[in-house]
Amino acid sequence: MSLGALSLLETSIYTQEIDVLTEEQLRVRKTTKWAAVLPGSGQVINKKSWKVPLVLGGLVTSGWFIQENTKQMNLFLENWGYELDDDPTTNSTLTDSNGAPYILSDLENGAYVYRRNRDLSYLAFLGVYLLQIVDANVDSHMKFFDASEDLSWNVVPPQLSPNNNRTPWQVGLSIRINNK
Repeated sequence: MSLGALSLLETSIYTQEIDVLTEEQLRVRKTTKWAAVLPGSGQVINKKSWKVPLVLGGLVTSGWFIQENTKQMNLFLENWGYELDDDPTTNSTLTDSNGAPYILSDLENGAYVYRRNRDLSYLAFLGVYLLQIVDANVDSHMKFFDASEDLSWNVVPPQLSPNNNRTPWQVGLSIRINNK
């Protein structure tokens, strides 16, 4: 590489403009980071504290269902294992609501049902967690949204090309929203 090309490359690197974040971008970034680190904090930063109990309630409820479904799944798996082993002294003592002992297929199905419910509870937990991050991000963006009374819209017919006479007839509607 010649010295002239190298000098030109160095000049272009040094003359690049450094992007300075606006107040809006800094607020959005801060709110999103806090919401990701501490669930509900993004809502507090956005002064929407009434959403915090909903976020925490969703997370706690999902966590409780994860714990309960895991406990029931392990109980069914343990009793299913008792029925499958060759030891005659270990039998399943798990009974249904009528007091009848579960048969082998019921124990197997119960273990799979509670495993599926546990996995769905994990998805619900993740969904609530991600939803509160998105909510905090959108709310912080909306703080800077112009909602003035000067909003207008026009209905405009579609424009045909002036130099193409053979364009087939068109039907359409365009709506243009102007934010002044």
